[in-house]
Amino acid sequence: MTRTSTTATERCRTVLALGVLGAATALVAACGGTTSSANTISLPALPGGLGSTPSGATGPTSGNLGDTLVMEDTGDDIAHVTLVKIFDPPTGFDPNDTPPDGTRWVGFEGTIVINGSRSGQDSTDVEVIGSDGQTYGADTSYSLTTFDGCTSTGIDVPSGQTQTFCTGVGVPPGVTVAKIGYSTEGVNGNGIPAKLFWTVNESSASAPTATPSPTADDSTPDATPSPSASPDDSGTTPTPSASPAS
Repeated sequence: MTRTSTTATERCRTVLALGVLGAATALVAACGGTTSSANTISLPALPGGLGSTPSGATGPTSGNLGDTLVMEDTGDDIAHVTLVKIFDPPTGFDPNDTPPDGTRWVGFEGTIVINGSRSGQDSTDVEVIGSDGQTYGADTSYSLTTFDGCTSTGIDVPSGQTQTFCTGVGVPPGVTVAKIGYSTEGVNGNGIPAKLFWTVNESSASAPTATPSPTADDSTPDATPSPSASPDDSGTTPTPSASPAS
């Protein structure tokens, strides 16, 4: 009677121990632990950072005139933008395209390359940080998109191809361009700040074009007065008056 009770007790202990072991194994697996098993498959480790690359642009967001800067586009595409050249002042534009009152046009040529569905749909406006520390941007009432030396490709640009844009900003007399700001979302006063900035060195900026002085017309008659005529030597010498008769 006593032996039977002892055997039953031992069996209960064995079952209880197996249950505890199973629970512990499940707990270890849930906590990220490892257990050795003949059926375990060892997976190769990924190179560092490959599985956790953050989204967004990778590249410089500031540089000098002529540098290509990088930002994430509105549609999560990556935009590569280059500010190519400054025209101060631009020439050959429509006389009706007058700049804002009290300013002169300063023109800019830039390029955009986007590998994605939003190619050609980005803003082409820039803003200017002047030598006076003030910011000047595109104006909804005034615009400049066509001038000599810059040829726009328009907005219908396939993905991966270069889009060239031409734009202008009104800058007051005596103020030069110190820095240029840009964003694919636009920087024309809509509350979205510029994300790319190009610093303009004096040596890289275009020198203002001097107004040519009028060319003298070679056909203009010589206004030098002619010398006065010499007395006529053939003139008759006055005859002295006769002396009175004595």
